[in-house]
Amino acid sequence: MRTSTARAAGRLVAALRHGRALHPRGMLLAGTIQIENPVLGERGEHEVLARLSKGLSLPGRLPDVLGLAVRLPDGVDLLLSTGLFGRVPFPRRSFTSGPYSSLTSYRCGTRVRPLVARPEGPWAPADPALLPRALPLVFHLWTGTRYLARLLLREALPGRDLTFDPVLNSRPDLHPVGRLQRLRRDVYAGSREGRDAALTGRPTPAEPGRPS
Repeated sequence: MRTSTARAAGRLVAALRHGRALHPRGMLLAGTIQIENPVLGERGEHEVLARLSKGLSLPGRLPDVLGLAVRLPDGVDLLLSTGLFGRVPFPRRSFTSGPYSSLTSYRCGTRVRPLVARPEGPWAPADPALLPRALPLVFHLWTGTRYLARLLLREALPGRDLTFDPVLNSRPDLHPVGRLQRLRRDVYAGSREGRDAALTGRPTPAEPGRPS
């Protein structure tokens, strides 16, 4: 898919949904992250915000590609999704029934590898509205064989939301890499434009080189 097409698609879907193009149904959660490896930031325990979501926004408890987004204490965003073999998105019936992966590799210091989050805790049906009953939830973050951190999600924040963007919110030694990043960048940009247009009632800006 050409990046201009990806941006237009993201913009259209977000405008139609009056929100995110991807992962529109989710729950913002508060908790702590115990950083064990400095690639994620300063070692120790920190307050953190995270979001669990459904990729296609399928209703109720229907299986979906589930997402885990985390904002680190220094403002860097990590986005992971349920998948197979680390790279293939795969629907699941519970937020705790299988691992999450960054799908594309991350530069973590001097290494380039996918990030993985392995859940621990009770069955949490794939419905964000039911997450408050399943808390607390624990996720262990890894890259390769290196243990990075323990994420504890303890409190739901209904009525609040936060936009996560691993392209804009990154740093030189911790950011996603690979060919899919240009595509992701454009889909996210289009999603922001469509979402803003839906909220303000203003038309989305024309693509460069095209008439408005």
